[in-house]
Amino acid sequence: MVTVALAGNPNCGKTTLFNALTGSRHHVGNWPGVTVERRSGEFLQDGLEIEVVDLPGTYSLAAKSEDERITAQYLASPEPDLILNVLDASNLERNLYLSTLLLELGKPLAFALNMADDAARLGMTLDIPTLATLLGGPVVRTVGSRGEGVEELKSVLAALAQGQELRRPIHVGYGEDIEGELRKLEGDIRRDEQLVRRIPPRWLAIQLLEGSAQAAALVAESHAQTAVQAQAEASRAFLERHLGDDCPTLLAERRYGFAHGLVKEVLRAPKVVPRGATDRLDSVLTHRWLGIPIFVLVMVAVYSLTFVLGKYPQDWIALGFSWIHDRLGALLPPGEVASLVVDGIIPGVGAVVVFVPVIMLLMGCIAFLEDTGYMARAAFIMDRLMHLMGLHGKSFIPLVMGTGCNVPAVQATRTIESRSDRFITILVAPLVSCSARLQVYILIAGTFFRPLAAALAVLAMHFLGFALAMLAGRILRSTLFRGPEAPFVMELPPYRLPVLKSTLIHMWEKGSVFLSRAGTTILAGATLIWFLSHYPGIGNRAWAQELRTQEADILAQKLPPRQEMAALESAQLRHQSRIVNSSLAARAGQRIQPLLSPILDPDHSRPEAWKDVVALSAGFVAKEIVVSTMAVIHQAPAGGSAPGEGLSPLQRALRDQSGLTPLTALAFMVFTLIYTPCLGTVSMMRKELGSWGWSLFGVAYGLGLAWVMAWITVLAGRVLGFS
Repeated sequence: MVTVALAGNPNCGKTTLFNALTGSRHHVGNWPGVTVERRSGEFLQDGLEIEVVDLPGTYSLAAKSEDERITAQYLASPEPDLILNVLDASNLERNLYLSTLLLELGKPLAFALNMADDAARLGMTLDIPTLATLLGGPVVRTVGSRGEGVEELKSVLAALAQGQELRRPIHVGYGEDIEGELRKLEGDIRRDEQLVRRIPPRWLAIQLLEGSAQAAALVAESHAQTAVQAQAEASRAFLERHLGDDCPTLLAERRYGFAHGLVKEVLRAPKVVPRGATDRLDSVLTHRWLGIPIFVLVMVAVYSLTFVLGKYPQDWIALGFSWIHDRLGALLPPGEVASLVVDGIIPGVGAVVVFVPVIMLLMGCIAFLEDTGYMARAAFIMDRLMHLMGLHGKSFIPLVMGTGCNVPAVQATRTIESRSDRFITILVAPLVSCSARLQVYILIAGTFFRPLAAALAVLAMHFLGFALAMLAGRILRSTLFRGPEAPFVMELPPYRLPVLKSTLIHMWEKGSVFLSRAGTTILAGATLIWFLSHYPGIGNRAWAQELRTQEADILAQKLPPRQEMAALESAQLRHQSRIVNSSLAARAGQRIQPLLSPILDPDHSRPEAWKDVVALSAGFVAKEIVVSTMAVIHQAPAGGSAPGEGLSPLQRALRDQSGLTPLTALAFMVFTLIYTPCLGTVSMMRKELGSWGWSLFGVAYGLGLAWVMAWITVLAGRVLGFS
């Protein structure tokens, strides 16, 4: 197998091209920071198996953030056999700075001149043969979103891997003084053969002149350490004294000079580029005063559309589970297995699966906004507000990603260079409302609020999460992470019409995640909750005999069929309630209930408030389990919406039996938003923070903040006259 490393600037279409080459279904976002760790896929070409590794986008290999470190280390290692450098054809000079660094690695190098259609629209023409000559490697014109040039690119990569494609080693000329010092450093580096096998000597010499910490760490492990370090210090001192500037600046000037001269040779562009649609849209969408209101309106439209369109497939899925529930109820003989399946697994899993269409629609809308380039503008718009809270616009990107799932949001902090900014963002990211919590909001808001008010309540949870994240960021910046705030620079990509296939793929990815959880975590959670809510009361023979007597009396009365069925269901419901109220879950919930009574039962009038406590406790594993736990513990049958009501059986059970009011239901939503993140997020926090102490701190402050904010919600509601 031949390994090809895919390298390029952020937002150059690298991941789109990766998907086109390998047929993979990785999400493509039109903003930096989407690829936060390397991904790989394979394809066959001319009998050769080629693995393509998609690396995080970077402007340079002088690693300052975690994702840049991943890219720089991998490219310099012996692992990749050749490198495919993806260039944005419409922004060639800026992209070529990275190319000058890749040329120094001495590996076979091919170039994909991507998004060539954008360059053509701007009136640019490129001399591709001359570009290939000056870069010393094959250049292929591609449009990754439409698959143009992909087959030619595959052939070129296979030919290059097999040595059939002619290539000429190219190096940037740094001038006689710098080149002389590089030769001295290379000579000392070559004393260690092991080091030479691990990394190209010229590349390591350049990195040492630039003062790279990674290069210094490599040299520290070498037996030639003393000589190399002494020469590096002497070379830096000589060049800075002789040329009058620091080494990183001197090297960067030569690279920019190389890129500028190359572009002059190969690019023909109109002298005056007309003001395009991107500039006209940005004058409105990123306006100083209009930007944030427009962003709020866009989000309101997204959530309203999600609610309206998602209702239809929700009802279809609910009817399907109702049919399964009735069929299995009729087929399975009475007993504990039947109760587990009919009263535990089907309602528990069904209560989660029914929300999959809503999640898919929401994620599809957000993916659409990402692909158009609008989400990059959202980060830019929010930068001013983020700075007030101790963060900057780059931290907004992980927070936006957190609306899908907090786990990749924590991962996405790798793009943040400053350690303190990165730690703050990781600690506040779980406050952003994820799609798993969205199921809880939809369930509760749809039960206790009218449709428009429900949409606004759900949207309010998301904005509250962002507000709390920024407030927590300011407090952390002022206390535990004092120091100067890093400046924020972010590229705003041109607006593009999203590829429908990519949006649909992203929708399916999110939906399949929830379906896989429904088959594993949710199934296990529903089974456990059924057990805890049915034992030890399920074995009480006296209650079972009493139920049989009541059923016999009802049948003996010869009531009309509808009245008879209603009476039988009522008797069974009373029986199930007695079992649940004497169960292990009830005992555990009743012990914890006093802690949450001020927010869930402020009047101490709900003897069954422990059920909400048990549901919230189950959410420690995964927030989706809150919904399935409610379905099991409230004995809600599977089924569709009631005619004229639009409420599912679980929603009717919550409305009629739970005792929650709109005010305490809102407090329940607030608590769900803020309290401890799921186990997956806590695990990722531990990995990225490198400390259980910081991770547990994040869990603890989230719990405390959740209680305080939910209590303030109840208190404020009562002051305003809401009961």
